Amino acid sequence: MRSLALLALLFAMLVAPAIGSRPSGARASDDIPMQSIEVRVRRGDTLSHIAVRNGVSLADLRRWNPGRVGKDDMIQLGDVLVVKVPAGVDVKGDGGRWEGWYGIERGDTLGKVARVLGVTVAELQRWNSLRPTAPIRAGDVLRYEKTGPRPKPSSRGRPTEGKLVGAVHLGKGRGYRLRFPKGAFGLPTVTRSLRRCAADVAKQFRGTADILIGDISKPTGGRFPPHQSHQSGRDADIGYYLAGNKQNASMYPIGARDLDPRKTWALMRCLLTSDRVVRVYMDRGLQRAMVRYLSRKGGLSHSTLARLFEVEAKDPESALVLHSAGHDTHFHVRFACEPDDTGCQEEEDDRVFRLE
Repeated sequence: MRSLALLALLFAMLVAPAIGSRPSGARASDDIPMQSIEVRVRRGDTLSHIAVRNGVSLADLRRWNPGRVGKDDMIQLGDVLVVKVPAGVDVKGDGGRWEGWYGIERGDTLGKVARVLGVTVAELQRWNSLRPTAPIRAGDVLRYEKTGPRPKPSSRGRPTEGKLVGAVHLGKGRGYRLRFPKGAFGLPTVTRSLRRCAADVAKQFRGTADILIGDISKPTGGRFPPHQSHQSGRDADIGYYLAGNKQNASMYPIGARDLDPRKTWALMRCLLTSDRVVRVYMDRGLQRAMVRYLSRKGGLSHSTLARLFEVEAKDPESALVLHSAGHDTHFHVRFACEPDDTGCQEEEDDRVFRLE
């Protein structure tokens, strides 16, 4: 019996993987420090393809992406999924392949754009479903794919006169719906904050209706009618949570009695704790409803409420939350420039707000 046990031990040592190795598709264990990366669903992808490409299991992909993977592992082109890999591994995400957008300007041709991007005209046509004779016009946005280093995302200029480089799409996530997916591009820090806080409210209020997220920016930023801002990937329109747990599906005008201030404040508070919010626009009537709720709830001093809301401030322009026409359908949140983004400019009087 002793000799059999020794033989079994020797066999186990021979077939065991090398120390530090981890077989492809193995479940991330608690004793291995992990880091999260984001991968975008490409044309023709299935969840199984993405799992194999990134060396993880289907079970882990489902677990890491609650609300993003549908029934029967359904995913859609453009969705962003979270993948976890060992910490310290040099990764670019999605096998080093990334997606970008090019804004067409007057005088551009497909040949010129292809040369600038280092791709072929045929690839541009395929990626954008363009016929060989199809014209391109100033203001069009073309999608392209590249491998290797990705341009660092940056916000150029001001929110009311700017551009966006290296945009990421908000995609699907827990606790929110997109009203206009084609306008849901922003800086990674902005999209991460929106996803994190929507998921946080959904976790806090089980069974809650989704928040509705509207425009952020176009893929390359720039003018975005009818908005005056939303040009540099740092502004986001967010529909209100509605009383009675109604689903906000279209951002229609609401009054104080239609508002669920508890959930709306939970989302706002989460966004504010990032210490990245510089401006919020909200209808005065809804501001008053928020102040009434927060005054009854307690926890915030009157001085904090005055710093927060224009309707409570002695100097209204000094408050974070200002009135702007049309913001009875949604509230508008603006995030700060990244500290190392030298081309980014704040609007006058926009300052990072910090809760006490």
